[in-house]
Amino acid sequence: MLFPFSFGNEIKTVQKITVDEFSSFHREMIAQVAYENYAISFPDARWMSVFLGNGEEKAVFCICDHENRVFALEVIDQRTYLDGRFVGGTYFYQTNASELNNVKFHPNSFIGLTFTGLVKAREFVYGYEWARFQFSPARRSWLDGFLTNWFQSLFAGHFNEYRSRYKDVHERNVMFEIRDGSKGGVPALIRDWSGKLQIVKIGVRPIDVR
Repeated sequence: MLFPFSFGNEIKTVQKITVDEFSSFHREMIAQVAYENYAISFPDARWMSVFLGNGEEKAVFCICDHENRVFALEVIDQRTYLDGRFVGGTYFYQTNASELNNVKFHPNSFIGLTFTGLVKAREFVYGYEWARFQFSPARRSWLDGFLTNWFQSLFAGHFNEYRSRYKDVHERNVMFEIRDGSKGGVPALIRDWSGKLQIVKIGVRPIDVR
């Protein structure tokens, strides 16, 4: 599935990387990742990233490689890490990146999230957190609340099942996933980053549970 996605000032048409496409070059770049001012960078200037979110034990970025294939990179604080996992999803690689050892997420903070070097590359989930679905990623609208409540009601059984099976399930680590129209899920009309209306399918996936 090709989809437009925003990387700051640039919108790129991307697709999710597969296990077969994840190469030794990807592993080499990830081992040399650096962090500064809430952004990560790689030796290859063609690679781009955008911050997705953070918690007490990790920050997560969407990475776009030199062939416009995307994956998520988890940058972890092992001191507080509870091994939250992407259930049913694909992990491609993990390593210790020396440039991230003892690097603070908030540069001027005395406490809080501090990277210890451990990074994990995993499948990227295209979509929104359980707490907030958006009709258009470019701006919020009155439709967002309606769609969020509608999808929450449709998938309440799945959410409650995750809660009964796993620990630490909440509104930020269950995702509404936007899928190709040929895949399983609930049909929906949305607007993408290019402004185009699309008919897609919506499903749910837990991305960071124990």
